Amino acid sequence: MNRIIHVKITSDEPDRITEFYRETFNWSVTKFPNPPDGWRMDSGKGPGVNCSVYRSDDSPMDRHISIAVSVPSIEDMVGRIRAAGGRIMHDKIHAFGNSYLYCQDPDGNIICLVEFR
Repeated sequence: MNRIIHVKITSDEPDRITEFYRETFNWSVTKFPNPPDGWRMDSGKGPGVNCSVYRSDDSPMDRHISIAVSVPSIEDMVGRIRAAGGRIMHDKIHAFGNSYLYCQDPDGNIICLVEFR
């Protein structure tokens, strides 16, 4: 099976975006030592996908990607998202026995929070 192994996010203000993900999800952020300007965001140990952030000028791809993040409690994340400059897009959705909430980081990239039951 082909699986997602990495997510690349572009931003006009990568320092602000990496801070959002660090504050919201407690991810570690490391600046790459060489150009193009990039930052690695490590989401923790175990199975999963990590991210990188690049300046918009350094990437030909469009912004406004969508990523999904597994969280223990959607309710606990709402305040953290808002405090870090993010936006909640709509009310929580219940489907397939799980809960989902779509939100945006400060640049408008879409994040789907998934609370598995």
